[in-house]
Amino acid sequence: MEGLLIRTPLPFGSAQKPRLRTGKELSNSVARTILSLEVVNGVAGIQTMNAKSNARLSRLTVSLVVGFVVLLLVILLLGRALGATNDVRMAKPAPLFSLKIAQGQTIKLTDFKGKALIICFLATGDRPSQTQALILNSLLKGYSETNLAVLGLVFVQPGAQPIKAYAEEQGLRFPLYPPDYDIVQAFGGLTAIPTLFVIDKNQNIIQKYVGVTEANTLEADLSAILKQ
Repeated sequence: MEGLLIRTPLPFGSAQKPRLRTGKELSNSVARTILSLEVVNGVAGIQTMNAKSNARLSRLTVSLVVGFVVLLLVILLLGRALGATNDVRMAKPAPLFSLKIAQGQTIKLTDFKGKALIICFLATGDRPSQTQALILNSLLKGYSETNLAVLGLVFVQPGAQPIKAYAEEQGLRFPLYPPDYDIVQAFGGLTAIPTLFVIDKNQNIIQKYVGVTEANTLEADLSAILKQ
């Protein structure tokens, strides 16, 4: 290869004689070209590998997110299905109230021991309270006095009818009494009317509801209590 000469063209207008490249110089030039091509191919291969890796990582991320959402839904559904049982297990003791209802007469929590008890704070002249009272009245028809008691604690609003007239007008089958400050504080205060407390046979509060509560919701609580 040392004897092979390549004629290199001179730039236009140049007076120099053309320089001849040796075979060794030509070999080095070809080697550099091949090396450059290999580098380009290597970079392209790395980019392809990175793209595939990113695609796999993206699919893995999507799979993890979908799996987490499915797991969360399963937990929520199980919680809803077992909710009544869990409420009973996580119950807290009801306050040991004693409410004076007449001269020399009081009504106490212990009077309801051994049965389910719903305590409902209501107000006369209040439409949601009227709706709730009728729901409770209807609910009582499905249970005996030995299984369920309802106690209505009613605030009398100015200008509204007295409690007795209110009960007679609504045809209510459960007793209504005006609450005092102590019993309101014993149940943690009130933020809205009506407010209900569901108490089990062992006199633990298993649920608190704020606002009108439908009969089917209360029936689910009572079903759990009566299985005790």
